[in-house]
Amino acid sequence: MRYNLFFILILLLCACKEPRLIIDNDNSQKSKAFITAFHEGLRLKIQGNYFKAIERFELCLQEEPLDDASHFAMAQTFLLMGDLAQAETHTISAVELDKDNVFYQVELAYMLRNKGAFEEAGSLFDAIISSRPREIEYYLLAIDSYRKAKNYKAAIGVVDRLETLKGNVIESALRRHSIYVEMGKLKEAEKGLLQLHAQSPKNPMILATLVDFYFQQGLENKGIQNLKLLVEVDPQNGIGNLMLGEYAYQQGKSEIASKYFYQAIQSLNISANESLNALEYLVFVNDTLKINNSIEILEDIFMDNDTVLSAIGDYYFQHSVKAGISESLRNRELNMGIDKYNKALELNPNRYDLWQKLLYFYYDNKRWEALRISAQKTVRIFPLKPEPFYLGAVALNQLNEYTLAESFARQGLMALVDDRILESDLLGQLGESFFNTGDLKQGMVYYLQAIELGEKATRDYLSFNLSLRLYENKHELNEAIKILDDALLNQNPKQLTFELLKADLFFVQERYNEALELLSVLESEDAFLKSGVFERQGDALSMLKNNIKAVILWEKALELNKGSASLKKKIKKGQYVE
Repeated sequence: MRYNLFFILILLLCACKEPRLIIDNDNSQKSKAFITAFHEGLRLKIQGNYFKAIERFELCLQEEPLDDASHFAMAQTFLLMGDLAQAETHTISAVELDKDNVFYQVELAYMLRNKGAFEEAGSLFDAIISSRPREIEYYLLAIDSYRKAKNYKAAIGVVDRLETLKGNVIESALRRHSIYVEMGKLKEAEKGLLQLHAQSPKNPMILATLVDFYFQQGLENKGIQNLKLLVEVDPQNGIGNLMLGEYAYQQGKSEIASKYFYQAIQSLNISANESLNALEYLVFVNDTLKINNSIEILEDIFMDNDTVLSAIGDYYFQHSVKAGISESLRNRELNMGIDKYNKALELNPNRYDLWQKLLYFYYDNKRWEALRISAQKTVRIFPLKPEPFYLGAVALNQLNEYTLAESFARQGLMALVDDRILESDLLGQLGESFFNTGDLKQGMVYYLQAIELGEKATRDYLSFNLSLRLYENKHELNEAIKILDDALLNQNPKQLTFELLKADLFFVQERYNEALELLSVLESEDAFLKSGVFERQGDALSMLKNNIKAVILWEKALELNKGSASLKKKIKKGQYVE
């Protein structure tokens, strides 16, 4: 509820004066007990002891039921207590007992207005104007109250009186325009505005009202025409620039749209989200100069806004993956993106989406130490999110911290809720931990549990990883081949890396002819994979004592993979070497 503190203070002073007048008046009928109770009530009210203050004022009213000052003091105390009904009742009593007291009338008018009795409030403010004709606020309150009561004739009457007092001022004319709009008298509303505009063609308030009026009436062309004039007069009008930018974009005028969106950002008076929308368009049209300048502005204005900083981080990351960008610029953009994300997280560490972006960036770029640190921070803030535990386990396994990796994977499984893909990922990391500590049997158990979940998104890579671990450790090689065969059955086309690993498994089992049979049907356009096929064919032939043909195949492989030290060694030796 809106109550004017200025009036309350004045009323308090007036209330304080009343007892002194009583004391000084030899003819006063009020007793000493009345005066004492009234003063005590005022003091208790100021101290915040409202209930006791009410008791004192009630004593006054018991002696003098028609004392307006006591009723008003009661009203103000009930108002402070939040008892609005009692406050209104006693204010009405005070007004009826002293009809000439403007302060009482003002307080009652505010109460009526705030409880929605707009017609009564308007009439009371209208009456107050007669006593205080130079107080502009009462005119405005009367106009507003009559408008809310839809008593437009009375509202126009007050506007006329205000113009008589102040002259034909713009504020009065704009209020008249608004009233005409509410009345549906649109021609009169427009006519009045155009007259104002002719008198003051560069007044931003009039132009803004014209823009609003035309857009509300669906007259877009007139609205845009006046909006352009408004922005010319007031270039710092951020919303106006945004609207013109949107309009130019819809018209397919990208260069003009870019100009207005840039001006909107430069205005420094639009919201963070509006600024980001404008920046998004500049990024869309790839206006690099304006983008860089806008980012500097946004970082300066919204340095404490994590949404803005994270959006700028997104821009740097997206820019880093563009085609044709140099390695040095790519790294610079990535580091800038990371810096913005970290600053955003300093402001708001509860932004899980940012932690997630950082985690996957480090994961994709194999930055294991950074991934470990970020994962450990993330799980402290979000202990019920399983994904950071998985990514942390990956990093820890890569950093040879296998016991801690196992712990992360187990905690992730405990936090898991109905996510079979992530469950298989976590089980795979458990398997990795055990393989790396030499517990091949337990590692195989966890890998098989992960594969048996049958999730397409994880099944193939987990099958390959398990078979590779078995191959590296020369353990359960037949099982490794079976796992690969099961995976290959579900692949169309078959992945060459799986078949090459299967050939390697045949090789370590000395099943050279089976390896050659498999390799003979493998084809690839990839030079590296094709080189791998030739090299393995040469290896198998060498083990079958056909070194001449083996060297020919190794030489073909070396043409495709010129940096291979193992191939050079085999060719030089003329036979297979580890």
